[in-house]
Amino acid sequence: MSSRPQQLRPNTEAALQLHGGVALLLTNWFALRTAVEQGWGGHESEAKATWLVDTIAAYLVEDGHKIDESDLADVLEDIMGHEFQLVLEDGSCYDMAKTLHALFRECVAGDFTGVAALRARFPNTQLPRTVAGVVDSDGDDDDEGGQFADADAIVDGDEEDAVMAAALAAAAANAGSDAMDVDDAPQQPRGPVPDEDGFFTVGRKKRR
Repeated sequence: MSSRPQQLRPNTEAALQLHGGVALLLTNWFALRTAVEQGWGGHESEAKATWLVDTIAAYLVEDGHKIDESDLADVLEDIMGHEFQLVLEDGSCYDMAKTLHALFRECVAGDFTGVAALRARFPNTQLPRTVAGVVDSDGDDDDEGGQFADADAIVDGDEEDAVMAAALAAAAANAGSDAMDVDDAPQQPRGPVPDEDGFFTVGRKKRR
């Protein structure tokens, strides 16, 4: 009995759906939103975040069939460290990578219910504008910055848990996986203090 060949790459429709889902997941990722808001990527923090979304989506479309969650987590960690001087030691990069890869597998299979759930949860999501003073490479502070583009779209740890669960609800293979677990966001974010090399470190997450 012949088996149906496995589709390794998403078709055009699946690629578009995947990009939309990736954008919703990453723009609601607390680590990225905080990095943009605090200006840890410099004056181009918002542009870097948009580039990150497009890069991860394209990476999944082209190579998602031959990478795993660890590979994707490594890419996220590299970009967050290089572009935003942010070192994530709380496991959130791997949690996000696991969720993104599960969404990829759904889309390749023609299942877009996870993407639909994200769109229903975040119909008007935008990245925040930088509101903190931006530290230039020469150490000078720049207090220029806008307001939140969509402050209501910021999610705390509990809401992120719900989003991740909704995104993976249709993935039977991942039905038992843990959703992302991050500490609740304060109303006025208090980011990590940069070390002597200018890097911000997010420590290991607390066990609930």
